Amino acid sequence: MMDIEKDTAKRIIDALAVAIDGKPSSAKSFNQFPYEDLADYGNWGQDNNDSNRDTPRTRALFIAYLVFSGGRIPLRGIEMHGTYFRPDVWVAGALVKKGYLTVDESAQDFVVTQDGWGFVAETLEPLGSSRHAIRPGR
Repeated sequence: MMDIEKDTAKRIIDALAVAIDGKPSSAKSFNQFPYEDLADYGNWGQDNNDSNRDTPRTRALFIAYLVFSGGRIPLRGIEMHGTYFRPDVWVAGALVKKGYLTVDESAQDFVVTQDGWGFVAETLEPLGSSRHAIRPGR
């Protein structure tokens, strides 16, 4: 479990979304209990997910999932202090279809692939060239 409060997690999600997508994220689903109905990837309803683009929204949410999970994203949600953060069903499905995530059914996790980590690097590299460097004490 991550020792982070829901409000702080939401701030981090929105900061990443603004930096990458230009606007706060609307996809911040939290619940005090794990999302047991999503423990089986077959229940994620991906039959109609035809996403084939790498959108800024997808990039920002993927980075947020990794900040909170370290590369193994629980299907039932990322456990935090008193809450669970559920990855957006459509975004997670798109990441699987693009080959950035695989599903480890036995562990009930999404696992980031080498292509997924490359996608992360591609997403973060432009942020490194920003003129808005963080100064100590700010």
